Amino acid sequence: MQVTELMTNAVLTIRADTPLEQAATEMRLGHVRHLPVVDLDGRVLGVLSSFDVMRALAQGNGRTQVRDVMSTQVVTVRDDTSASAAARQMRELKIGSLPVVDADGRLAGIITETDFLEVAELALAGKPLRRRHG
Repeated sequence: MQVTELMTNAVLTIRADTPLEQAATEMRLGHVRHLPVVDLDGRVLGVLSSFDVMRALAQGNGRTQVRDVMSTQVVTVRDDTSASAAARQMRELKIGSLPVVDADGRLAGIITETDFLEVAELALAGKPLRRRHG
């Protein structure tokens, strides 16, 4: 099984120059905990997590930009990576998401711990895996 079979394709993204308060609102409205930060070409520059946002807002940094608080040492996986390799990488690195990139390094999707929990839930219940498309 490849990550493309589990990942979310319709990824909510954000730009590095976006105000942090706007990013927080978009995360809340989109019900997401991880936002890939992309450039104009769709290449991943970083990831903004809900933890990054909460920490910055708690320190009174609400007027700053996403680039000031995003994680820049981003681990990504290629779209041809096996799901088991991605799960292992997330577990070993203790991270909650992996942006999925294509051969040109452009964002193709995102796979999160929630995606793997859904697989585990279905497997434990003896139900077939549902393909994700968005």
